[in-house]
Amino acid sequence: MSTREHLFSVVASLQPVVHGVSAQEMGGSTPCTEFDVRTVANHMLGTVEAMRRVGASEPLDPQDPWGTNGDNVREQWRDDLSDLLTAYAKAWSQPEAWEGDAMDGALPKQLVGDMGFVEVMLHGWDLAKGSGQDVAYDDAAVERALEIMEVIGEQGRGQGAFGPERDVPDDAPDFAKVLAKSGRDPEWTP
Repeated sequence: MSTREHLFSVVASLQPVVHGVSAQEMGGSTPCTEFDVRTVANHMLGTVEAMRRVGASEPLDPQDPWGTNGDNVREQWRDDLSDLLTAYAKAWSQPEAWEGDAMDGALPKQLVGDMGFVEVMLHGWDLAKGSGQDVAYDDAAVERALEIMEVIGEQGRGQGAFGPERDVPDDAPDFAKVLAKSGRDPEWTP
C-alpha cells in the first residue's frame, strides 16, 4: 500500500492523543529531547500546516516555510491541531499530491509526503508519551513508516532531523524499529 492509503488511520489514532493533553502536561518532557510537550505541539502545528500546503500545491510561507519560527499554541490549540491533521490527510490523500516536485523543484513531492507521514507519526508519539498517553498506529501504517525510515533515516540523521540510530533487537516490534531509526528510545518514560 502507498503512504497515502494510511494517512487517515494515522490521523484517527492521533485525535484522542491531541485532545488528551492537559494544560498541566504542557511543560512535561518528551522523547524528543529538545522539546517539551508544548514545543512538540507548537512544532506540529507549524509543520503539519506546511506539509498540508505542499500536498495541496499551495505556496509555503516565505518568511517561515516550515512554520517553526512562531508561537502557534493558542488556547484552542487542540482543535487547531486536530483540524490541521485532518486537512493534512485530505490534501495528501489525492493522487496528484504525490506527483511532481515541491518547493520550486527542490524535492520530489513523494519524498516530502513520505517525510511528513513519518514526522506526524513520530511527533504524535512524542506528544502521547510526554503527556502520559499511548498511541497505537495501524500495523500497515507502521510497516510503511519502517519502509520509509529505511530510505530516509540516514539522510535525516545527516541533516539533524533524527538522532543517532538506537539498537533494538531484531525481533522488536516494527514501531520500536521506526523509533530507533529516528534516534528515539522505544522504552522512553518521563
